[in-house]
Amino acid sequence: MRATPVLLAGNMCDGRLWTDSVRASLPGAVDADLSWDDSIRGMAERALAAADGPLLPVGFSMGGIVALAMADLAPDRIAGLVLLDTNASADLPERAAARPRQQADVLGGGLERVLVEELKPNYLAAANRGDRALLDLLRDMGMALGPDVFVRQSEALRTRPDLRHVLPALDAPVLLLCGEEDRLCPPDWHQDLALSARDAVLHVVPDAGHMLPLERADALAHHLTAWLKEHA
Repeated sequence: MRATPVLLAGNMCDGRLWTDSVRASLPGAVDADLSWDDSIRGMAERALAAADGPLLPVGFSMGGIVALAMADLAPDRIAGLVLLDTNASADLPERAAARPRQQADVLGGGLERVLVEELKPNYLAAANRGDRALLDLLRDMGMALGPDVFVRQSEALRTRPDLRHVLPALDAPVLLLCGEEDRLCPPDWHQDLALSARDAVLHVVPDAGHMLPLERADALAHHLTAWLKEHA
């Protein structure tokens, strides 16, 4: 049975994260809904139920953390993993400490300000920080999901477990991609993940920051197609 790709979007991102070219490289893909749970485990359990049989989780940022949790919960169902601009560790103390303030700000009506001023612009490569269409899309995805989803996802990230034990134990191929200018989850984190896995390949993509699926969708689709052909 062919594995079903499961698309796992990042924090305050919806299905628009995945461009037509990326979706075309993953035939039969389904979108997991990560908007309802306030824990990574809950998200992973919901994503595992998105399709029957073997799965190919494709996770970006928070979605990559969920993909690792899926592999931890049901390793026998994981035919492979695609991890994009993510990490496997628990929340950094300084980020965990900042999340309650952001949550309170968002619940007080400050969602757009947090999205526009604190989060999304810092995620882009230098050349893309003035891309108005891209900035508007990032804001629009977050605003469409709304403040309650922000709080749930923020809490899931704050309380997430350390998942660095997952890749060393996983008997499945892993593809990792990271934007060369990703300051949120930098390339050296991905190098560590690749070295920990039994069968992994890492591509560091130039002219991209943390939002690789939108900044360099062409490169992502290319590497997905080549990797899937190799592991068919």
